[in-house]
Amino acid sequence: ASDASPSKRLSAIHLIFPQRTPWFNGWGFNLPRGQSLLDKWNLIPEGIDILMTHGPPLGFRDWVPKELQRVGCVELLNTVQRRVRPKLHVFGGIHEGYGIMTDGYTTYINASTCTVSFQPTNPPIIFDLPTPQGS
Repeated sequence: ASDASPSKRLSAIHLIFPQRTPWFNGWGFNLPRGQSLLDKWNLIPEGIDILMTHGPPLGFRDWVPKELQRVGCVELLNTVQRRVRPKLHVFGGIHEGYGIMTDGYTTYINASTCTVSFQPTNPPIIFDLPTPQGS
């Protein structure tokens, strides 16, 4: 997989799509937790409006009952909350975590289409994002 993060600016809204996730049951785009992932998250620029990743940050829609653990990425959590601070962080890799949460600044959306049994029955999550001033 490429290490480049696709990025798109729509009007004055900036989206970025890093293509990595912490190791989880051998799925795609996996890297070991720790420095190798942090190096990838450090490539995410500040000043973006929407961050889209495959997996969630630690503690946000990342609970896997079958594993009895949270599987989100602590390095991603620190990147999102301490440096990047997007308005929205959208992901979907942990199907069990479908839904929305907030930390008071960033809204976290697990928009997984599939259920834990890989059935594509979760309804779409629709949200409004205010247009930035001056656009």
